[in-house]
Order: sequence, then structure tokens, then C-alpha cells
Amino acid sequence: MKDLLEHWRKHINEEEKPVQDKYEATFYLSMLQSKEVDRTELTNFMRAIPNITTVYREREISTSKRNFVGEYRFRFVLPAGSNVKKFYDLELKPSLKKIKGLTVQRDLGYEKIGGQ
Repeated sequence: MKDLLEHWRKHINEEEKPVQDKYEATFYLSMLQSKEVDRTELTNFMRAIPNITTVYREREISTSKRNFVGEYRFRFVLPAGSNVKKFYDLELKPSLKKIKGLTVQRDLGYEKIGGQ
């Protein structure tokens, strides 16, 4: 039995493989500043996009009576090995464009974060 157990231990891979890959994307977003549109509500709509874990404003770019422009970072997770480009181009960006009162001014891309 001891030999069988030793043989079995040699085949166990104790290294855990990640279940999810983590990414961060950056955009310059313009938000209408009107009574009908609330920036907090727009941020909540962004957070409601599937796979998005965190949305935060990095910095203010400009502001006027009509628009607020800020640099926003999005953290998102996908199952390990997923096609991130497909998610980014076919889900994240179109979902942002559907939010009324929000305009993507500049797409700064995405990068994988955390363990490689």
C-alpha cells in the first residue's frame, strides 16, 4: 500500500491553476450633466455589465455645464482561457455605448492583471 501511495503522490499536481483571469481596461468617458442624468446612476449601469467587478474614476479630464469627462478604469474577470478580445470588443464596449448619457471618448485598451 505504501508503494501505491508514493506512486500516486508523484502524479498529483499541487499547483493550482487559476479559475479566472483578471483584466483592467481604461476609457475616457464623457457623461452628460443634466437633471435627467445622474453620474452615480451611470456608474451603477457600468457596474451592472456582466463580468465587471469594479468601476472607478481615475481622474477628471474636463468638466463643463454640459459634460463631465473622466478617465475610468474597469476591472473584469473571465473564465481562465476565455477570449478577452471577444469580450472586450463584442460585449464591454457595446454595453458602454448603450448607456444613455454616456459616450466613450477614448479607448485606452486593456491588460491582464494579477498572476500570469
